[in-house]
Amino acid sequence: MSRKLYLECYSGISGDMTVAALTDLGVEESYLKQELEKLHLDGYEIRISRTKKNQITAADFDVLLAEDGETHSHDEAHAHHHHHHHHSHNSGSAPADVKEHGHEHGHSHSHSHNSYREIYELISQSELNSNVKDMSLKIFRVIAEAEAKVHGMPVDQVHFHEVGAVDSIVDITAAAICMDKLGFDSIITSELWEGKGTTWCQHGRIPVPAPAVLEMMAEHRVPVKFAPVEGEMITPTGAGIVAALSEKGKLPDGFVIEKVGVGAGKKDFPHANILRAMILNTDADVAWNKKKETEPAEKQKDDADDKKPVQVTGESGPNGQNTVSVLETNVDDCSGEQLGYAMECLLEAGALDTSCIPVYMKKNRPAYMLQVICRPEDEEKMETVIFRETTSIGLRKYREERSILPREMITVTLPGGHEVRVKKCSHHGQEFYYPEYEDVRAVCKETNHSFLGICREAAVSADKKKMGG
Repeated sequence: MSRKLYLECYSGISGDMTVAALTDLGVEESYLKQELEKLHLDGYEIRISRTKKNQITAADFDVLLAEDGETHSHDEAHAHHHHHHHHSHNSGSAPADVKEHGHEHGHSHSHSHNSYREIYELISQSELNSNVKDMSLKIFRVIAEAEAKVHGMPVDQVHFHEVGAVDSIVDITAAAICMDKLGFDSIITSELWEGKGTTWCQHGRIPVPAPAVLEMMAEHRVPVKFAPVEGEMITPTGAGIVAALSEKGKLPDGFVIEKVGVGAGKKDFPHANILRAMILNTDADVAWNKKKETEPAEKQKDDADDKKPVQVTGESGPNGQNTVSVLETNVDDCSGEQLGYAMECLLEAGALDTSCIPVYMKKNRPAYMLQVICRPEDEEKMETVIFRETTSIGLRKYREERSILPREMITVTLPGGHEVRVKKCSHHGQEFYYPEYEDVRAVCKETNHSFLGICREAAVSADKKKMGG
């Protein structure tokens, strides 16, 4: 089973919007606070609440910062860039849109700073798990590299404004904590929509996208579109999350949406200023079984009555032709248990199919050839699993064209009243029916009938359904 996180960025993306959407997917505030304590960072509190954007309800994430004896909320998202200033400044009064909650960011005194190196050490030496550390540091590195290029300095010399640094550390680490907790294996993002015009930062008025954001888009080939909206919609933290963690590529051909989380931005636009996060399950059969197991019987019956045939896969090409990657390796010192577990891991990582074939190797040694079929973009993940879970020290890989029959999933009711899902495939006017194993197995267990008998009943029922019987 493969679970992916999809971020729909039609209103841009920021750190607080991302955390809000991820908490809306099911990460508890108490858990997030508990994990953030492992940073040993003082001077802030977090708050998660509900709000509405254009009448759409969404989660709202705030970092409340204590400064000058006062607690106030910073809008990292869509007001200004406060997390990447690298020198002390004495500026005059800032414009109204740079002020937040009565706090003006054009102070006439110098601020202390946190360097990228200090932030790196803070996160590295924390008690957070290694996955959270890796994601957090990768995001910070991407942002720091962009800032270094914009300001013409080495990465290690990039300094972050003290208040902004705390805010950004919390936003970025909180996002990594949530992603780790939700447990998906990759992240996909839509095109990032950005506004136009200018915005204010500590250095004065700057164009949209901000220089660091533009640099990250260029360096990491982040797809972007510009909306007819005045103002900034992509912040450096948001751009850093996408540039550092998002997988290059497109949405899977077929999937089930397990859950949707909605995070609110702080600005108000003519459109709903929200970020939608979705957990996608690319194993539609497993996801559907899970859904049926957790639903009341009445709801399952209602769904069955209303159900129409649905497409199970959207393979490219009119005849389901597409290109796949094939990975093979021969092993003669791997136990059956180890290979069986490796095959499970490969399927969970997104393999389309996997098999073990008995072979004879040099010196007439009996062995197995482990073969994996996957999407080309998943090759690296498959290699990682093979080298981690088997004794292989090398593998072969090549591309193959495959043809797949068009198929759809239908639900039939057997004479005894039991429901079975049937995969219907077609070719040159002929139709073929393949009852789903788990459904047939469940009916056999309940009725004590033979597996073959239930399969035949399901196929006959599917054929009658086609004829309108």
